[in-house]
Amino acid sequence: MGRRSRFDLETRGGVTAGEEWICDNGQPIARLERVVVEQPEQNLRYFDRNLRPVVLRDLRLSPGGRPLVAGVQLFWNLDGHIITTELVEVTVDGRGTDRLTVTVTTADPGGAATSRRVLAITWDGELGSYVYDFACHLELHSPEVFHRPGVEQVSFEYSDPWYCDVPAPTVAFGGSWSAHGYTHLLAEPADGTVWQMPLNHMATGIPSPRSFREGGLFVLASDPGHNPAFEFPGETAARTSASVCNWGYDIHLGARYGADELYEPICERFRIRLCPDEKVAQLQGLAEPVPAVEYAGFDELPRYERRSSFDKPLRLDAPAGELDPWPWLPAGDGAEWCRDLGRSDDCSLKIRRRTAGVTEWSMDREGEGAFTQRWRENTGFRVSLWVRTEAVSGRGACLALRWIIYNHSERYPLVCSERLTGTRDWTRLTVEIRGPSPPEVSAVEIVLRQDGPGTSWFDDLEVEVL
Repeated sequence: MGRRSRFDLETRGGVTAGEEWICDNGQPIARLERVVVEQPEQNLRYFDRNLRPVVLRDLRLSPGGRPLVAGVQLFWNLDGHIITTELVEVTVDGRGTDRLTVTVTTADPGGAATSRRVLAITWDGELGSYVYDFACHLELHSPEVFHRPGVEQVSFEYSDPWYCDVPAPTVAFGGSWSAHGYTHLLAEPADGTVWQMPLNHMATGIPSPRSFREGGLFVLASDPGHNPAFEFPGETAARTSASVCNWGYDIHLGARYGADELYEPICERFRIRLCPDEKVAQLQGLAEPVPAVEYAGFDELPRYERRSSFDKPLRLDAPAGELDPWPWLPAGDGAEWCRDLGRSDDCSLKIRRRTAGVTEWSMDREGEGAFTQRWRENTGFRVSLWVRTEAVSGRGACLALRWIIYNHSERYPLVCSERLTGTRDWTRLTVEIRGPSPPEVSAVEIVLRQDGPGTSWFDDLEVEVL
């Protein structure tokens, strides 16, 4: 006899009202959440625009299985400023049956739009998967807000789902996510090809699907038996584009509308379910080659590590592996990854300028907002490395640190080491930056900088968390 599901929305324990969980036969499979989201998550996930988002969290796709989708947003983001953030009501139908329907109604504070998100949860015995069907209704009370002069098509984001357990951390630490064998994202675009993107922070600029074939899938692969798929049925498939954020492989799902469509009811549909291993293998076999991935002319860059001689490469068009570190990024003329001169081996980061000006190697993902361990009130950083210079003039070569805030133009001052000019043998430079950090800061940027002509080599980095 097959499995018989009995779904309900239950409130589980808590200091105040507790948590609301969707359960099957009393076992939690997903959580309905609306809480204040603090920094750095607020800035990274919601761009400081939705302090209390309505989200479905920790979605399990099989009984007793681990969560495979970290969050699914239950609101519309219409232009970055008009967002249906205000919860109006939640209704539940089908309690104690094999089909639970949860309807979440939200509106934007100014009254321009109302969202009605209808979620139906069932069990599919053939797939061996829970199926989360989303109907994303949108009523625009003032289409004229979006139908502006000269605008004949607009795009609205109807969800921004996040995955669990992808190789997201910048540096390894106890308790960090495990990649569970995931290496690629796969998709079925409308043109009949199969798209792929390796799980690599730097590969997220690969052109992503602008539309899907009817019933097309977007799949995280490949952990046998645990590959979550987003499926796009009906007209939604042709209207939907999916882009990938390099923070944690969340996917932005947006749909396009002509001017006339803004004056009619809007509804997009998608579902989340497991993708059978056979289908994953088929998609992998048909996938188009990964396009070339470059950054400032580099197709591989040195991996960031807290103790590093800049000898380990990160190929930009391949899966990063169990850990997906951020690489060191060059900016300005004359930045080179040196492979024939270093202090402790043959590798170093080199800057060779022939004219006045600034060139840098930098890494700005060291910190609480980059999937590392939590900061404490007085968390700080001590960074040291060795620098060799040859005929450097101008303001010279230095090591620098600064606090940063993602997604904002604010930047805090650089704290610079001694500046080296002329010709110097290997010299150790050290810089400290101490907590408490300024409000809303979520990371520290490390900068290897040369201001002026000449040549500098930077090697043997050590980063200490204080």
